[in-house]
Amino acid sequence: MAVLDKNQCYLGKSFITLRQHKETLSDLDEVDWAELYQVIRQLEQAVKEAFGADVCNWECLMNNAVKAGQPTHVHWHLYPRYLGGATFAGEEFPDPKWPRHLEDAVHMVGDEIFREIMQALRSRLAGD
Repeated sequence: MAVLDKNQCYLGKSFITLRQHKETLSDLDEVDWAELYQVIRQLEQAVKEAFGADVCNWECLMNNAVKAGQPTHVHWHLYPRYLGGATFAGEEFPDPKWPRHLEDAVHMVGDEIFREIMQALRSRLAGD
């Protein structure tokens, strides 16, 4: 399942998670990996087509759950990156630290631009 992050420090920033609970990557079976591959492939293609991402970086960290005393749950963060930044629906999404990771980056978007970003991805994922 893919979820768009309200913090669009990188245009198209999202995360994917398994529908069923798995605490570690080693808990995934072949079916889980096959499903994960399909979601990654589709989401990367959607982000590249919708926004022109130059590269898609993925990260699987579960530190916050452990820190909060909660069980971990396998999920992956997608950070699309843009050489020179990106523009979508008239809003600028700079990527000033390219190619380095922008630590603690925040670019909260309003509800309207959030819906437009989500619709652009949904239309690509649906094959429109």
